[in-house]
Amino acid sequence: MEYFLGIDIGTSRVKAVLFDSNFHAVASAAENTSPTLSPQGYAEQDMEQLWQSVVRTLREVADSPALQQGQLKAIGLAGQGEGVWLSDKHGNPVGPGILWSDTRSRALMDELLRSPGLDKALFDETGSQLQPCNTSLQLCWLKRNQPERLAAADYVFFAKDWIRFRLTQVAALELTDTSASLLDQTSGEISDFALHALGIDDLKTRFPPLLRPDAPAGSLSEAAALLCGLPHGTPVAAGALDVCSAALGCGAIHDGDIYTILGTTCCTGVVCHGRETVSSGTRFVTHTEPGSFINLFPMQAGTPNIDWLQQHISLTPDLVALEKEIAAIPPGSGGVFWQPYLNGERAPFYSPTARAGFFGIDQHTSRAALQRAVFEGLAYAIVDSLTGYASEGDLYLTGGGAASATWLQIIADCTGRTVIASHFNELSARGAALLAARSVGAYKSYPAIEQTRYRPQPQAHAVYRALFPVFRLLREQLQPVWQARHQALQSFSEDNEQ
Repeated sequence: MEYFLGIDIGTSRVKAVLFDSNFHAVASAAENTSPTLSPQGYAEQDMEQLWQSVVRTLREVADSPALQQGQLKAIGLAGQGEGVWLSDKHGNPVGPGILWSDTRSRALMDELLRSPGLDKALFDETGSQLQPCNTSLQLCWLKRNQPERLAAADYVFFAKDWIRFRLTQVAALELTDTSASLLDQTSGEISDFALHALGIDDLKTRFPPLLRPDAPAGSLSEAAALLCGLPHGTPVAAGALDVCSAALGCGAIHDGDIYTILGTTCCTGVVCHGRETVSSGTRFVTHTEPGSFINLFPMQAGTPNIDWLQQHISLTPDLVALEKEIAAIPPGSGGVFWQPYLNGERAPFYSPTARAGFFGIDQHTSRAALQRAVFEGLAYAIVDSLTGYASEGDLYLTGGGAASATWLQIIADCTGRTVIASHFNELSARGAALLAARSVGAYKSYPAIEQTRYRPQPQAHAVYRALFPVFRLLREQLQPVWQARHQALQSFSEDNEQ
C-alpha cells in the first residue's frame, strides 16, 4: 500500500496524519506547542522547540503499523500563515519565530496609514491591506527596531517553509503563504512595490525561490530521516498556507465555493476565479488550485469563545452536555446577543480594541440562553463576513468546532446555507497530503470524502434573518465605545505608573 503524509504546523499544535491512496487517515500524531505571549503584543514561538515537536510527531507516525508494511510516497506540509521565521544558511534560528497574532507593529501601521493612498495601493498589488499580522509589516518593524537580527539571517521563511528546510536542506518559499502580503498577485513574484513602500528592498535577497504548492521541493535528508524515523529520500512537496490547504482538503475548489474553519480563528473563505469578485473589505490569497484565489475573512473570533464559555459560564466542561442545554433554547436566545470579539477583530472589519460582551439580557434570561448566544454570535460573525455575496451556495465547515452537531445546525440556520461537514476534521493535513500526491503524479481526480449535510430550518432561519441586522448594528455602534474604553484604561494605567 502507498501512503502520503500531511504535516500541519498550527499556531498551538503540530499534527502529522498518514493517508492511504484513497486519502483515508490511517495514523496520526499531534503535540501541543507553547507560543510565548507578552502584554506588549509580542507573540513568538521557540523555533527549536517547534522543530522537536515536529520530529516527535513524525517518529510516532513512523512507528505506525501501516508504514511498517507499506511505502511512504511523499510528504506535504501546511502551516500557520504570516509571521517571520528567520534562519541562517544551515537552518539555525535567528531568534524566536514571530507569529501571525503578533501586534508589535500596530503603531507602525498607524504611521503608514497616514501615507495617502498607500493602503489601497498595497491591496491592489498584494491583496492585503496594512495589518499587524502581515509579514511585510513585521519585517519593516524588525528593520527599524532589531536590524541586527535581520542582518544575522540568511533566509526569511514562513513556519512550514522553515520546517521543510530542516527536513530537506532545500530552501524555498511557496505561493500561497507568500501571497498573504508579499506577492504581486498579477505577476506571481515577490512584490517590489511592497518591499519599496515599506523600506525593506534590501531583504529581497533573503527570500528563497518561490514554488507552486504542489511542486517538488526536495527530499528527506539523511539526517532528518534518521531523526524522524522516515525513509531517506522521500519526496517532499512545497505545501500551502493552512487556510488554503484546508480548502483543498474539504473540497472547496470550485468558483463560488465557501468554507469556514472553526478553529482559533473562524476563518471564512470564498473561492473565486477572478479578482473582480474580491471584496475590498478584506484580503485575498492565492489558492492551491491554478488560476484561483480565496477571498479570505480571517476573523479573530473563533473557538476561544467556546473555551471561555466552558471555563467561566457553563456549569459543565463537557461539550456534549453543553450542546443538550443549548439545543433546548429556541433560535435567537430570547433576543440576547454575544459579540464574539475576545481578542479584537480584523475581518470583516478591523478593530484591535473590539471586545466581547452580551447584549439584551433581562430578568428572564437563563444561563442556557447565554450559552446558546455565544454559539449564535460566532454564526452571526460568519454571516457578517458573507454580506454582499450571493445568498445561495453550500458552506463547507472544517476545524475542531465542526465536531459539534448543534453548532453546525445553528450555522446552517443562521446563514441559510446547507452546511457540509466532513467526518474527518484534520483537513489542512489532508490538503497537504493531496499536494504531496500531486507532486509525484499520484493524484488523478479529487478523492471522495465522507460528509454530513445540515440543511437550514426555514423557521429558525427566519428568526436569524430578522435578528442579524441588530447584531450588525450593535457592532457598528460599539466601535466608538470600544475605543473610549481602551483610551480610559490606557489613561488609568499611565496614571498608576506615575
